[in-house]
Amino acid sequence: MMRFPAEEIRIVEFGEQDAQEISDLFRQVWPLLTEYPEHWRRKRCYGRQQIVNEMRRGYHYFGARLEGKIVGVYKARITAKGLFGEHQTVLPSCRESGLASAMYIQFAEYGRAQGCKRNYCNILVGSEVGEHLMRKYSFRPWGKPYYQSRGMLVQRYERPLAS
Repeated sequence: MMRFPAEEIRIVEFGEQDAQEISDLFRQVWPLLTEYPEHWRRKRCYGRQQIVNEMRRGYHYFGARLEGKIVGVYKARITAKGLFGEHQTVLPSCRESGLASAMYIQFAEYGRAQGCKRNYCNILVGSEVGEHLMRKYSFRPWGKPYYQSRGMLVQRYERPLAS
């Protein structure tokens, strides 16, 4: 596993030209995430056109490249409640590298730049990595856990953003 400080990882916004590569990453990683129900993992393996359609509807895809290849991504959209982030996907060889942390740092920076009052996201209840990142980046539970999908209990978390 590689490891480097999150501040040294460059998070960029991807465009429609990156949609196939993002799709390839989803199709490589999501089948391996067995803590999620199988129907959810299949649903998260977006095709290129689905990603393009979301980009055109206001979703922003952010992530990082290593040696020219996309190795991590998440998507975000601005809502009336703030900046909502989801679908974080990191290549297994890049886990514990600081990449997820870099994305959470950039998630706050982007939210502030857009004038959002908060970042928010859903984390699978019992996910050690997800819950660790929520504590590390000062997110707090927002509401009660709920089933986002059949068999998938999540907790919504929020992080207020100061200007």
